[in-house]
Formats: sequence, C-alpha cells, structure tokens
Amino acid sequence: MRRLLAIALCLVPLAAATGCGSSSSSDSGKSPLDNALGYLPKSAPLVIAIDTNTDGAQWKSLTTNIQKFPFSGQVASSLKSSISRSGLDYDTDVKPLLGNEFVLGFPTVQGTEASNSQFVGALQVGDKGKLESLLKNDKHVTKDGSSNGATLYRTDNTSEAAVDGDVFLIAANKQQLVAALEQRGRDDRLTETDFDNNTSGTPSDALIRSYTNVQELLASSPGTQTAQKVKWVAALRTEATSLSSQSDGLSIDFDAKTDPSGLTDAELPIAPGDTSPPVSTAAGEIGAGIRGLDQSWQFAESVASVVSPVSYARFVASKKKLSSRLGLDIDKDLIAQLSGNATTSVDIQGHYALRVEPKDPAALTKTLGKFARVAPNFAQGAGLGGAKLTRVRGLYRLTGKTGKTLYYGMVGKVFAASNDLPLLARIAADTPQPVQGAKGAVAIQADIGKIASELISRAGGGGLGGAFGGAFASAPLGQLTGWATSSTSGLSGHLQLQIK
Repeated sequence: MRRLLAIALCLVPLAAATGCGSSSSSDSGKSPLDNALGYLPKSAPLVIAIDTNTDGAQWKSLTTNIQKFPFSGQVASSLKSSISRSGLDYDTDVKPLLGNEFVLGFPTVQGTEASNSQFVGALQVGDKGKLESLLKNDKHVTKDGSSNGATLYRTDNTSEAAVDGDVFLIAANKQQLVAALEQRGRDDRLTETDFDNNTSGTPSDALIRSYTNVQELLASSPGTQTAQKVKWVAALRTEATSLSSQSDGLSIDFDAKTDPSGLTDAELPIAPGDTSPPVSTAAGEIGAGIRGLDQSWQFAESVASVVSPVSYARFVASKKKLSSRLGLDIDKDLIAQLSGNATTSVDIQGHYALRVEPKDPAALTKTLGKFARVAPNFAQGAGLGGAKLTRVRGLYRLTGKTGKTLYYGMVGKVFAASNDLPLLARIAADTPQPVQGAKGAVAIQADIGKIASELISRAGGGGLGGAFGGAFASAPLGQLTGWATSSTSGLSGHLQLQIK
C-alpha cells in the first residue's frame, strides 16, 4: 500500500513540476466526478475534489508558474525519485491513472476528528488494467474478498482499498470501505449537482474545490449549542474554498453561505456592502484595511456575551463604571468613532501600527485626554505591566517595566498607534490607497516577494550572500492582495498571489 500512497501523495506536485499530461477515462455514469462523489452521503461534512487532468488549462498554468522558480527542475527530479523508491515509475505506472477528479471526503462528523479519522478516497482511473496490475504486484496488498460487486484489498497497515469498476477507493478500514460501497447504491448519495451547489460562489474549474457542511457540523458536534446562540453562526449553512492558477499567479476563493431569514446587517461579523477600505503598506510590510471596525467590535461583544456570559457581565459593569468615572460613554465616544476606515501594518521585525479615520476627530481628542487618567491600568492587559504614561511629540507614550512601549494619539485628524515611533509617523502621514479589484469591508496587500527575501536573508545569516540568495529564491513572488465582503446571505472573499 505504500506504493499506492506514493501515488496519492506525489502525483499532484509532480505533475505540476514536470508538466506531464494524462488521459481521461470514459464515463460510466453522469461523470467521473459524479461516480467518485457517490461513495459519500449528501450529509458528508467535508468533501474535497482535486483535479488530476494535467492536460487542462489550470494545470498548464500551474506548471508555468512553478517553473518560474529556480530549482523547480530539481524538485521534479526529487519527486520522481521518491516514487521510484517505492517501486513505481511515474510515466508508466502513475500517469495512466490520472485525468479525473480525485475525491476525498469524511462521511460523518465524528470521522473528521483526529482521534477517529474516517475518510473515503475515490478516483475513476484512466486505465483500469494498469490499476489492477499495480495492486496485483504490490507485495504489501492482498485480496480481501468482495463487497457490492467490488474487489477488496487489505494492506499491511490495516487500511482497505477496493476496485469498483474503474473506480479506485481507499478508506481507513474495511468497515468504512464497505459502508462507502453500500452508500453508492443509495438515493441519498452525494451527487455532482450537490457538490456544484455547495461550491457555488467559487470557480468551478479550480485545481482544488472543497466544501464544509457547517450546518451538519454544528448539529452533530457536541458542545456547539452555545455557539449556535450567536445568530450569524446559527445561520451558517456551507463554506466553500477553492485554489486556482492563472498565468500570473495563484488565487484562493471562499464563500460561506448563511440563511438570510432573521439576520440583520447589524449582526454580521464585518460591515456589509462592497465598498472597500484603502490600505497603507510599504515594502516589507503586510497591510490590512477595514471599514466599520465598530461593527466587528460589537460582533465580538455579542459572541462574548453568549460564550462567556459571566465574564461579559463583568466587562459591561466595568465599562459602565469607567464611563461614569471619566464622564464619557465608552460605546458612543470611543467605539462609535471607529465607523470609518482603519488600516493596520505589520513588518517582519514585529513592529505594528494602526491608523483610524475617526468620525469626529475633535471629540476623539477630548476623549483621549480623559482616557489618559486610566490608560496605564489598561496597558496591563496589553503586556505593559507597571506602565507609565508620558507625552512625546504630542503623542501619549506608555512604557512598561520591561521596556515595551506603545505610542498613540491624534496626528491631525487621524488617530494612530504603534510600538515604533517612525512607523507611526509614516502611517499617520500616509495616504492609504485602494487595493485593485477589492470589494467589501476588509482588504489586504503585501509585497510577499520582498518579505520572503528578507526572511530568507535573515535565516541565512544576512550579509551579501544571504541577501542575494533570498532575492534569487523569492524573485518570482509579487504582491499578495485580498478582500472579504459580507451580507445577510453570506461572507465571501478572494486572495491573489502574484507570480511574475
């Protein structure tokens, strides 16, 4: 069985690195994907489909992207050697099996747990004779009878395999495999139509498509009753994710569907609508923008009130006491100021900064002055034990006993906070820019090539050699951009990594 596992583990990256092609098998049902999916029930909580047609546009695009990196040829050679060590030859043994989508699924919620992994893998192979020859000649595999018209095979590590027509199946054990074969003949089998409906909102021609039946997970998992008291969580139905390749990079799309009945815009985790916030970022930094940070704060409070009602009650009482002491309303005078655009930036040295465009800059300036009386107490929770508050360049500076420092305050009409004064000055003076193609309340942007180069250089000890090696290895990497948008019907998003 180690040889068969080598196929599953190596065929995908090897095909991408080498650009090898494959053939498709003939349909014995609606489609090869429909055949493979049928060994799972409609209620399966997690299902993944991996395209193995390396003659397709997606695989050709991925091959082109991978070959932009140095040493891609060595990687392909290494993978081929790995297969050869298991007694297989990629071109003659593995390649003829490819062409259709390989399905991996978990029939039950309990089967998704690490301590009780129960999976079913299925692939309608391109060459049934080649598959049977591999099984016959594998000394780690022995015939184990038959079930539902399929031939069973036992492996030396107790996992079970089967050949059902021209479909190859593998499962954690014989019981699980027999159950999968029985499922194939039932009316409640998973179909391609079900899979397409559950992954709608993501590209249908992606290299990898998957979905999670969130409703089934919530209904069947112990301890989720509390989480379902959060209206948005209870409204979740399915979540789909896909990985795709384009000529200039890779992308990940996700789409979480919710039942809109009974949900309001105010109950969403991020502000609704497609208007995207601008982002402030420089080379070597990861930048993120969020519109309506106050809504996400309120959502977090609603979750806390459900998950830990006692602690939340103490929080509310403390907030009221603080408001009374300072002569302000925390929710109105502080949280509500976050309804506009905010941007954060983080670099690989651990520096971070926050920039907020408040609703009323003058009012927030007064609020910060009042808040200064208790700021050192709040700094305790931020890892600044024994903090002292001082002023520097018109800003507030909190310095803990360990030397950690936080600067914050108003810079013109902008609120800024950072653990690094130069970074604060930069982000406060910056004019955040929109992320191309972004929509929704969250956007991100980062020069991954620059960040990767710096990380590799640091790992190599720095110096000219380390810097050159880092730049050489990461040269094809470009910008990472992304966004997320929300409505009462769901939460969706997109990540794009440029490969030059």
